[in-house]
Amino acid sequence: MATSAEVKFVFVVVLAVVGHNVNATTEITCERVTMLLSPCISYGVMGGVVAPGCCEGLKALDDAEKSTEDRQAACTCVKNGASMIPGLDYDRVNELPGLCGTTCPYRVTPDLDCSKQIVKV
Repeated sequence: MATSAEVKFVFVVVLAVVGHNVNATTEITCERVTMLLSPCISYGVMGGVVAPGCCEGLKALDDAEKSTEDRQAACTCVKNGASMIPGLDYDRVNELPGLCGTTCPYRVTPDLDCSKQIVKV
């Protein structure tokens, strides 16, 4: 099991790697996604109590996904970032929206196809 220091180190690495804009036409950047969801990493790796800020980050990300481009960009950032976190339990990650009283339009998995994520108006 990862220690708190290891989780923090992984967060910094993920931020450095995915901290760029996925698509220049979107409002969502990987840096923003990483900042919003970083409080959720410890739960995704170690379980336990959902950290303060995790639910607010999930809700803010859900609110920010106003267009198909934004949703696909956020999805890509989440998928790529999650793939770099050793020991991440995808089942725990997918429990978070329910625990936080919000929604996520997709299940986070290693083979998630973000091109299929659309916003219906």
